[in-house]
Amino acid sequence: MSEEKQSLSVVVRSDDKGHWVEWNNYGATGSLGPYQTEKMSADVRTAKEREFTQNAGHIDDA
Repeated sequence: MSEEKQSLSVVVRSDDKGHWVEWNNYGATGSLGPYQTEKMSADVRTAKEREFTQNAGHIDDA
């Protein structure tokens, strides 16, 4: 198996406290939330996924 293949998962999980955006990127995990609405959490999920797929560099490299 190629170690260059990226493992990325960004999902929305809901519970009694709200909606959470959780991710796993190369084994690095994290979460944001809770958000009150599903739309807000979906927008954050989209932004987080875009961050991982389109921003490969580090801010200090700019």
